Amino acid sequence: MPATRPDVHRDIKRGEVLDAAETLLLRDGYDNTTMAAIARTARVANNSVYWYFPSKDDLLAAVLRRRQERALSEVANLATSSLQERVLALLAELDQVANLTAAVHERASHSVAVAETHQAFHAAAERYLGSGFRHAGLGPQDARRAAAAIMAIVEGIHLHERKRNPAARNGLILWTLGRLVAASADGAASRP
Repeated sequence: MPATRPDVHRDIKRGEVLDAAETLLLRDGYDNTTMAAIARTARVANNSVYWYFPSKDDLLAAVLRRRQERALSEVANLATSSLQERVLALLAELDQVANLTAAVHERASHSVAVAETHQAFHAAAERYLGSGFRHAGLGPQDARRAAAAIMAIVEGIHLHERKRNPAARNGLILWTLGRLVAASADGAASRP
């Protein structure tokens, strides 16, 4: 039976629950992770998980938000990197949560918390990629469209190619990047 541990501060316990959830969700996926398993791993009573997170969806959203904050701070260091380096860094982060991609899309239609977290991720990722496309010479509108297209391709790969070959995927994405930048340059050159 888990210890009550009243001497442990609420924020520390919440962090332990979040750590346990992240470990289990990433390892076992959303459907195979129970709140009871999270409680056991965090060494708290089953009901206490709900004191910190009202639902499994709220816990999923919190895990994803925390990972997004970490990833964005790490990729911010790549702000002067090439577009290719930016995309590969984003892909590496997404690979770590790939087994949650389908669950996030499914749960977003049922949970405001998951939907908001997913939308915030897309907005941040598209801003990050868009700045890379602008640096590569695309205009603001083309940069936004190119970033959205790359994100759609990446999510499609994560949703449909469970046993993907990262090297082949990276090659496809980098090829697409090259074509988007070249097409934009060709379009700009042909404008009067």
